[in-house]
Amino acid sequence: MNKEIVSLRKVSKWYGGQGGLTKTSIFNEIDFSLKEKEIVGLFAPSGSGKTTFLQIAGLLDTQIEGNVFIFGSKVAIRNDYRTSLIRRQKIGFVFQFHHLLQEFSAVENVIFPLLFEGFSKNSAVKRATYLLKKVGMEDKLYNRPAELSGGEQQRVAICRAIINKPALLLADEPTGNLDQKTADSVMRLLIKLLKENNLSGIIASHNPKVAEIVDRRIMISNGKVSDF
Repeated sequence: MNKEIVSLRKVSKWYGGQGGLTKTSIFNEIDFSLKEKEIVGLFAPSGSGKTTFLQIAGLLDTQIEGNVFIFGSKVAIRNDYRTSLIRRQKIGFVFQFHHLLQEFSAVENVIFPLLFEGFSKNSAVKRATYLLKKVGMEDKLYNRPAELSGGEQQRVAICRAIINKPALLLADEPTGNLDQKTADSVMRLLIKLLKENNLSGIIASHNPKVAEIVDRRIMISNGKVSDF
């Protein structure tokens, strides 16, 4: 039986409620779990809470009620040092905007997570080169972001997110700024890399083709998360 990578138990989230502001509920005692090696597609209209859900699962939003478990262990979500350590070592993020450092090459952008963990530059570059070649970037290893297309930049961002082999990858509309053909190609590459590296992932997307290639689909509706 596969282990649970991340679990949310009776998690609630709201905005406002102070200083006379109206309290707006986003989630109301939601339960969710993601198993080892499982890839889940998250589908919901804009403004329904997809980004907030990923931020909670990724320990970026700690202003919640309820409990978050990583590998079955309850996380003290308001312990900034502990949650930062878990994020750095266990969780990778891919955003709609790639957030690459413009003054560095593709390889240099990818190796940063390993350098922060104390890896030598040589071993980090070797791993980054391997990943970039896997996504068809072998001819542009030393190009800077301005010299890459949008799809190529997002491939670099994906390699950066998984280079330290996180247990969990969270992707928030990772192809939202790409044309349909490029988006489909990048999404398939992303899921292929997750499977090849035995990683778990939650991918928020509006792309209907994503539903065809993930292991499970979930939706957000009326402050609840459910399979469909």
